[in-house]
Amino acid sequence: MDKLIKNIHWSLRIPLCITFIMHGFPKMGNNVLNGDIWFLGYLVGPFELFGALLIIIGPFTNSAITKIGSLLLSIIMIGAIYLHLFKWGDTLADVEWQILLLGVSIYFFIKGNDE
Repeated sequence: MDKLIKNIHWSLRIPLCITFIMHGFPKMGNNVLNGDIWFLGYLVGPFELFGALLIIIGPFTNSAITKIGSLLLSIIMIGAIYLHLFKWGDTLADVEWQILLLGVSIYFFIKGNDE
């Protein structure tokens, strides 16, 4: 049972990282935004891809790597939620997935690799 408890973080880490790798890789080198903040669109792909990779690598190195990766993902999710709610007029029901991803990212930012 101790081994399960010690490794349960992988049940959050793996799906989070798969999600961001799958969505971040196609955005690499592409601008995904337009309008006044178009230049930020070039950061979305790298933040998603490298943030996810850092969260996967973190347990094998140190807690700071996990925290940096989760910070990158949190920044992207805060931006996504903001755009959906305040620029594109979506409702909270439209951003429930982004809120969940933000919550898990914040969890890893606070907790790092600690058990």
